[in-house]
Amino acid sequence: MTKKELAEKLDGTEYAGYRIFSREIVKEAEESGLVIVYGASDDLMEFEGAFEDEGGCFDGGTVYFDRNGVSMDDTERDYSITAKWCNGEDEEGNPATWSYETDIPHETFKIWEDGDLYCIGLVFAIEDIQ
Repeated sequence: MTKKELAEKLDGTEYAGYRIFSREIVKEAEESGLVIVYGASDDLMEFEGAFEDEGGCFDGGTVYFDRNGVSMDDTERDYSITAKWCNGEDEEGNPATWSYETDIPHETFKIWEDGDLYCIGLVFAIEDIQ
């Protein structure tokens, strides 16, 4: 499965609290070498798939990581994703509670909550980070 195919599969998911994706979806991501990134609650950036971890980003912030996991110290990890809390929107202008910025090649998908855009999540390939 490619990151685009996985993002298309995840697009339109309804937010139902912590760990919203089924074990089957996460296993597919893991077997395909893909990582799913999304927001949970008001303070977490979740990573599931080829590696699983979480980073704190209350009110937004940058999470640093590599293949071994997350660190809040940028001197220990080579890659980063910046979470934007209530400061992003989709291509149609819908405001998103969570959105992200990164230089890592990725695809995006949307998570909804009660008809509102909750998160513009990311899917990236583990091979794109060394």
